[in-house]
Amino acid sequence: MPAALTFLKVQRIIQVDSPQVLVEVQDLINQIRSYEEQLTNMDYGTIANAYGKQPLGGGSFIGITLELINNWRLAFEARSGSETILCTVSGGNLVAINVYDNNPIYPTAFTQVVIAQSSSPTIIQAPSDYATLYMLESLRGRNTQVGSIWYWNPTSGSDLNDGTTPANAVATFSKAQSLAGTGTSDIIFALATNTAGVTTVTEKLNITKANLKVRGPGHIFQFVPATTGSPTINIAANNVEVSGFYITTAAGGTDNGITISTNNVLVENCWIQSATGNGIDVSSSTRTKIDTCAIENCTSNGINIGTSTTKVSVTKCIISGNADGIDLTGTGLSDNVVDNNLIFNHSGYGIDITGAGVTRTTVRGDNTFNKNTSGNTHDLGTDTYIETQAGGASASEIADAVWDELIASHTTAGTAGRTLKDAKTKATLASLK
Repeated sequence: MPAALTFLKVQRIIQVDSPQVLVEVQDLINQIRSYEEQLTNMDYGTIANAYGKQPLGGGSFIGITLELINNWRLAFEARSGSETILCTVSGGNLVAINVYDNNPIYPTAFTQVVIAQSSSPTIIQAPSDYATLYMLESLRGRNTQVGSIWYWNPTSGSDLNDGTTPANAVATFSKAQSLAGTGTSDIIFALATNTAGVTTVTEKLNITKANLKVRGPGHIFQFVPATTGSPTINIAANNVEVSGFYITTAAGGTDNGITISTNNVLVENCWIQSATGNGIDVSSSTRTKIDTCAIENCTSNGINIGTSTTKVSVTKCIISGNADGIDLTGTGLSDNVVDNNLIFNHSGYGIDITGAGVTRTTVRGDNTFNKNTSGNTHDLGTDTYIETQAGGASASEIADAVWDELIASHTTAGTAGRTLKDAKTKATLASLK
């Protein structure tokens, strides 16, 4: 049976008359539409919008939602007694858009209204949890600002997509970068979804937007270019981060795996293999960090640190099978640090520091060197600090060198060396008697 309703036109209130304590959403819709159709009420415009009841199949339908607009509200008629009467709106969802904080209920004396909202199949999009995003970024120990997030899927993405979700990922890095802002710390996630297990791309990256972060899933996302003439990844903007990729170069060229010519760059968790030039080439850069990378079997140097490069840090890397492991050559190089790396099996030096233009290089003691053909360290720089464990001579090696120098080089009559040598000769002869 329909509820008895009174439309209070001036106050814009739909009143459920006493003593009724229940009204159905469908009943409200029906009576609102009848009221709106009356000629005398057309000057007040539409009271409500209604949505729902689309079939979902199997006898299921989307629930009804009644949206009161133009500042109309629903009220249960005020009671006169001292007890509060519980009143209910059921059979759907009741919402409002109004100047009363979007509250669809007009309060009345001694009534309490409960809206028994129905649960209909919906897609719920949670608001972005920026607190969590910033917390996760802070754990990376680098730039903690969070911008927009974009998704790049070279296997199933399309450059016609908006790139805002994995399902709507774009197909190329070029498109993803065009969507990202400059200086806003946007993140591009590279998705590896090839059913073979490894996603391979031939596209080269030219990163030109400051503060951009490009993140991959690890070895299963591989850059294998088909053409020569440029690095696989060229970083040409400040404050860029690149992490989580396998990187090589096309055969037949002299290309670097990664080229860096800007400031405050972070390269981490990358595996750079068989580059035809340097694994990573850094020049005209300051405060760049290369962390937790494997750089192997490159034609030139594993890491080449060139002219006008300062405060570069190379830490926790495995560097093997290159010409030099790390080469510092040129002018304007200063205050670069090599710390806690495994550097082995190079045809040249483990670390080659060449020229007076390379100043205040620090090679910390917790590096490990082994089987570098020309030597572990080669220092022709200025004010270089090499801790002993990092490839300098051990205490026994220093003692042997001093003794050899003393005995072999200072042998003129009257010198300590000659006296010690004569004493050693006499002792040897005496032992033979």
